[in-house]
Amino acid sequence: MRFGAASAMAIALSFAAWAQPTAVSAPLGFKVGDGRLHLTGDVDSRFDSLVGRFSSPTANDAELIFTPRASANFGVETPSTMVKLNGSAEYLIFSGILTPQSTQLSRLQAQVGLDTEFNRESAVSVQVGDTFTRSDRTQNAAVGIGVTSLLNSLYLAVPIRPGGRALEFTPRVTWGVEFFEPLLTGLTSCTSATDITCNPALLSAMNYSNLNFALAARYKFLPKTAVVFDANFDLRTYWNAAAMTSPPANILRGRVGLVGLITPRISLTLLAGAAYDFGVTRAIAPIGQAELTYLVGDSTSVSLGYTRDLLPVPAFGAFTNDRGYLSGRVGLLQERLVLNAVGSVDAFGFLDPSMTPGLGTVRRNDLAIGFSLGPTVNVTSWFAIGATYGLSTRSSTQFSSLTGINFVRHEANLRLSFRY
Repeated sequence: MRFGAASAMAIALSFAAWAQPTAVSAPLGFKVGDGRLHLTGDVDSRFDSLVGRFSSPTANDAELIFTPRASANFGVETPSTMVKLNGSAEYLIFSGILTPQSTQLSRLQAQVGLDTEFNRESAVSVQVGDTFTRSDRTQNAAVGIGVTSLLNSLYLAVPIRPGGRALEFTPRVTWGVEFFEPLLTGLTSCTSATDITCNPALLSAMNYSNLNFALAARYKFLPKTAVVFDANFDLRTYWNAAAMTSPPANILRGRVGLVGLITPRISLTLLAGAAYDFGVTRAIAPIGQAELTYLVGDSTSVSLGYTRDLLPVPAFGAFTNDRGYLSGRVGLLQERLVLNAVGSVDAFGFLDPSMTPGLGTVRRNDLAIGFSLGPTVNVTSWFAIGATYGLSTRSSTQFSSLTGINFVRHEANLRLSFRY
């Protein structure tokens, strides 16, 4: 989905400082044909105060988790062709030291991504890619219990550059599907037994198919600055449509603005537009993005931004997302020590599909706040040590006592990374 900033947890909780580029010599990898294969092995030890996001107010969710992970990255780049394939698999081992029943949550998670581009130097090129993820972190902002998400997103894009590279048009189509399973079954979760967002027995009613049709245009009037326009249309349907527990959404968006450098050290993104849901909510909303990034030095930067969007969501049809965020990065000792911090505040307004034609009537408001901070020490080109601490909170006007929706979460992580 083009506007994937729907989930507050995605930035606040998935932050990993050790993933930043460094000045330490890059590992050579293995030469495979015209490309290179790079391998990475990680070992995580993590404390999580809310491992399952169980909705029972009496649930004890704190646990120590150990995660071995293996990753591979293969890339080929020539003047005419680009192929990037990456994948990782991890096994989450819930120790049961703090919460004995948490051992039931031990599971395999994985991610695979493919990006390709062909005919790169011509006026018309073709891009094809796919992403597959199995994880307990989802872009479904309405869900109120711990879930396992199985997500696949396939895209096709055709960049068109008439007369050179200054002007570019890119039509694109993306098809995504997502399926949900509860981390644990048999919980008495909701004040309403028919609420698909917090009843483990009804989660399959949120399984969806999302077709996104997009057109982006860019005119580069300076070497690193461009006027941009993008429009896209989400066609969201649900596999369990007969029950009408999740109303479909048909959201059209359009934005125009400026992206690029305004000084050698300051970059600006400034986009404004509107979105309309042709589905049951009939909601119309202003949307946009404003972001300012200041490059303090070659290895130090800070970014401040705000986004607003209208997005499809199960159970409600559509919701508005207002997000403010601040991030910073400091590299020291020739990038052998890297410090990263990120914070975000999200206000979600879930619309009321029963108020046809609605015009944006809000049924539920959520507020999510997240912060994460951590250093990485690049000991050698093949070994790094990273640590992070994350704090996230969420509150909702719909449910006042369910810990899966209203919670405070602490996460502390220590990672050892071996790469070649």
